[in-house]
Amino acid sequence: MLEKIVELTNSYMESMPKKERKKYGQFFTSMETARFMASLYDIPSGKESITVLDAGSGSGILSCAFIEWAEQFDSIKK
Repeated sequence: MLEKIVELTNSYMESMPKKERKKYGQFFTSMETARFMASLYDIPSGKESITVLDAGSGSGILSCAFIEWAEQFDSIKK
């Protein structure tokens, strides 16, 4: 899923000149940075439920990277 979001984001960035994106303050997190940031989250052992505030306001790269990272923990149910 993360790859698809990055693909769509890159398509948008190619269609919108950098000058225009800069004018609106649009800067997008790379997939590598998003995955790194997600890996910094500490999940206590046996935790079944987690919440997170995604301070991003773009295409959802940060949220998606976090969800993909959290999927590796069998204890997390929601």
